[in-house]
Amino acid sequence: MRGPLPRTLIFRGVVEASGFLIDATLVGLLEARRRVLELWMPGTSVYRVPRGWLVRLPEPRRVASDRSPGLPLVAQRVVPGNALLGAPLEAQELRALDPPAGAVVRPRAGHTVAERTAEADREDPAAWLDVEDFGVIATASLGAPPAQPRLSVPEPVAFDARSRMKGVPQAAPELAEVLAALSRREPTGRISIARRQLSPVGLVLGGAQTLRWALRGWRRPTLAGGDEVARSASGSWDFGVAPTSARSRTAAPLGQRLTAGFHRLSARLTVASRLSRLLGRRHAAYIQRMIELFEDGDLREALRYAIPLGGEAGEALRALPLRLPSPRRDLELRAASTRPALHLAPDLHAELQRIYRAAFDRLEAQGRIEEAAFLLAEVLNAHEEAVAFLERHGSLWLAAEMAEARELPPGLVVRQWFLAGDRERAFWIARRTGAFADAVTRLERTRKQEEAESLRLLWGAGLAEAGDYAAAVDSIWPIPEARHMALEWMDRAIEQGGGPAGRMLARKVTLVPEQFEEVRERALSILENWRAEGATTRLAFADTLCQGPKTPAAKAIARAAVRAMARDSGRFGARMSPARFRQLVAFAEDGALRADTPALPLPGREPWIAREKVWKIEIAGSDVGTRSGFDAAFLPSGLTVVALGEAGVRLISRAGRPVAELDQPAHHLVVSDLGDRAIALARRGTSWRLARIDLASRRAEAWCDARFEAFAPDYDGALWLVVSPDGLVAVDATSRRFDGPWGTPVAGRTVMALARSATRCSLITSGSGGEEPEAWTYEVPALQLRNRQEVPLVARGGVGGPRQLAVAPDGTVAEQWVSAAVLHLKIHGEPLLQVPLPGEDWEPGDLAVTGDWLVGSARGPAAARVFVVHRGTGRVKAEVILGRAQRVTVHLQGQILCLTDDRGRVLVLDLEYGQIRRDLRL
Repeated sequence: MRGPLPRTLIFRGVVEASGFLIDATLVGLLEARRRVLELWMPGTSVYRVPRGWLVRLPEPRRVASDRSPGLPLVAQRVVPGNALLGAPLEAQELRALDPPAGAVVRPRAGHTVAERTAEADREDPAAWLDVEDFGVIATASLGAPPAQPRLSVPEPVAFDARSRMKGVPQAAPELAEVLAALSRREPTGRISIARRQLSPVGLVLGGAQTLRWALRGWRRPTLAGGDEVARSASGSWDFGVAPTSARSRTAAPLGQRLTAGFHRLSARLTVASRLSRLLGRRHAAYIQRMIELFEDGDLREALRYAIPLGGEAGEALRALPLRLPSPRRDLELRAASTRPALHLAPDLHAELQRIYRAAFDRLEAQGRIEEAAFLLAEVLNAHEEAVAFLERHGSLWLAAEMAEARELPPGLVVRQWFLAGDRERAFWIARRTGAFADAVTRLERTRKQEEAESLRLLWGAGLAEAGDYAAAVDSIWPIPEARHMALEWMDRAIEQGGGPAGRMLARKVTLVPEQFEEVRERALSILENWRAEGATTRLAFADTLCQGPKTPAAKAIARAAVRAMARDSGRFGARMSPARFRQLVAFAEDGALRADTPALPLPGREPWIAREKVWKIEIAGSDVGTRSGFDAAFLPSGLTVVALGEAGVRLISRAGRPVAELDQPAHHLVVSDLGDRAIALARRGTSWRLARIDLASRRAEAWCDARFEAFAPDYDGALWLVVSPDGLVAVDATSRRFDGPWGTPVAGRTVMALARSATRCSLITSGSGGEEPEAWTYEVPALQLRNRQEVPLVARGGVGGPRQLAVAPDGTVAEQWVSAAVLHLKIHGEPLLQVPLPGEDWEPGDLAVTGDWLVGSARGPAAARVFVVHRGTGRVKAEVILGRAQRVTVHLQGQILCLTDDRGRVLVLDLEYGQIRRDLRL
């Protein structure tokens, strides 16, 4: 197709080339092929043309026209799509030629021609390389191999109670069989038990046993302290403690002893008959023997046979009735009988519990502490009581081991290890489980004040190491002597910005009155700032100030805080509650201010998400920077941190000026929750090069090279969640090594997406058998699996093109794909949203989802589009069009959305107020 005469024949200067036309007749066949191979990268397409090859690049490359390997071709938007231009043609020239999509337009023989390439002309440059004679040589890296994330945890507590606790014998061989029989026993509902008919042999043997009891006097067993184990005359097993006297310890008359013996025999035979019917004769005999051992006081041997009351066996024991209730004949009141009546527990579980409790009292009275603790923990299933019992008797290390081995509440475990003297293990468990507050409360409640203060100091030091300086101050604040130690932490929290900065600055007003002038200037600069990004800081400052001491300095600053709160209420909605606002006004003790201050809430503006019209932001293709950006994040301090790839990391001020340049390569940024530190990731083949960045002090250092499958886009400042072949690992970002204190396996599944918050972590996992992906949600930091559900993909089985998946920390799964010039956005469990796209040749881009927002993107021939969907209304509320962008990185931080593209543009949107916070060019 021939067009008009071109006005300009070639490009001059630096251009963004999306392809090259290499003429083999000019440079020779071998040289032309060499240039094609030098240009090749994954995603490159090579086509044969009459005089050489056409090379289409997957993304534009900046090149000087006079040093180009061939004729540079620049992508230009045309009506049906885009074309590659070999010269800077004007709009009227293109309209006159009307080239089809995908055509190459260039000057030739004095005219402008448009040529198209067919799929049949595609050529694979790999066929040019003859490698048959190549020999493969095994090589090894001279450096250290990339690190794999691994767990670095203390040795688990190996706690076998029978071998660990002094005086406790090994279990009887028959115990395992009885427990298995009880665990397999199914509930039978209501059971009717008939009275057992005694055989003649049984009567003879029972009579002989009764006579033996009567002749030997049948004394009641006594405890070491002089109390006796009371037993009813009818023979029921009742180990309640009853007072004794000299007369009660004398032998009763023979007739009374014979009568009591026959009652006892009758009760035993009745119970034995019922257990035989329910459990079988052999297992009933086992229980009978165990009870006799406890009755006879042979407690060491009885512990061998003791049946634990916990677990499935304990539940089965509750279903074994010893007696059935019967109605009374009448309601007449009668005096209590002096003769003990037959008294059986309603079920075997309660009867054994009374027997075990009496045995525990006897062991404690005899000073057999560890045997008594074993009976409490392993038989009565009272683990916390056993730990407290051991602590009371000075066995602190054994109590700590038992608490951890039996998985008691983490706060209790931390407390026990702290009391036992192993503070390192206590700190590790508290950090892994987040149990510092619970452990401190337990220590303070038991009046271990010195230990509680020591644990608070360790807690604060750990929080400060993770960058959570405000929480570190809060943790040691109850210790008056340690408050001045927190001054450095308070200053660093103030530098971080955000809500914690306001709280710390308000505390500093009364904590260090000698620095009032400095604090006042800093407070006024925050309160007089009218920008929305400082609203959180101003609110936290005013709220904390009016709850502190009413000093003259605090009252003076409170007057400025009242004006700031009134102004923010009118501009950003009721940021402070009316009651707290009145408290702030009263705190200032200024009559004129009280009279002039309006009541809250003041009428505010309509929320931007309530508007019908879509908020549209469009940046022209010519409005670009000088270098590509790869990722960006907005910091609470008001600075913006940008990853520039191999060029390093840049901190940019509100005015767009560089504040600091950090010489560490970065293609992704993992920013801490408080925004004072970050991890820079640079791709190195199948591994990543990691660097740690202190954004507050503006220092960066290389960390290590590591290999992992997926990673969380943010972290808490200390622990970063990554996925290795072994599972999910919380890597300690403050350590020199690439390991962590806790993790969990993922059962050989592949992790497709990962997100976290302070309390939740969710993964999208897929198996190798083609089954549907699953969403796993864990509670952190304990990493307990709370939810696991299948995620049926919509874009499966040829529906749509390539798809992206994203997950929110709460387990919400989002999916996007492009088909028929429509971007499909789907949150599982919610309706499908379809967004039309102009023209064809669109591909899905980055995807992100949080509790309030879904952000999808697509890239086309001449622009990239980002769509912001409010999940509450299910509608697109904002659309961002970035001209000529081929790569856009979406970084969603709660209510802040950061967009970075390959044209050097950084856009920061405030999704809470509908404002553009930053519009920067790199």
